Amino acid sequence: MNFRFYFFSLFREIFVPHHRSLEFRAKVLAAMLVAKKVVNEDDYSLIREIAIEIYGADKKRIEVLIKTVREYVNNIKTLKLATLDDLLIGVDSEIKDVHRYVKKIDFAHLRRLMIDSDDEDALVQQYVYEYMLGEVERYSNA
Repeated sequence: MNFRFYFFSLFREIFVPHHRSLEFRAKVLAAMLVAKKVVNEDDYSLIREIAIEIYGADKKRIEVLIKTVREYVNNIKTLKLATLDDLLIGVDSEIKDVHRYVKKIDFAHLRRLMIDSDDEDALVQQYVYEYMLGEVERYSNA
């Protein structure tokens, strides 16, 4: 994506245990946010709540997850260095390599990030949600 992102990714690899799992979760959560036209601080508050549910009292991992989600969203929404499709292809690739990652997709968390209206954003988010369902179905028995 960009040099800064790769630098922070390398930093996470060195200093954060199980960083690949955390990056995978960040991609899944970021995909739901990228599907919206406008991402705001309320969305990141929800990401924080989800991160606390996942990592409990591990503040370092919580902050790294939130920062990583922000980076993915920024790289796609602002910098236009990638697309939602690129993110979803990355999710598929990682699941293909590490089948147990399907267990890291929590659909209750994804539903919390979904919009409750009938606009275009909701349709794109529904597409992302269904894509994740398909990934879980495809790889959970592999």
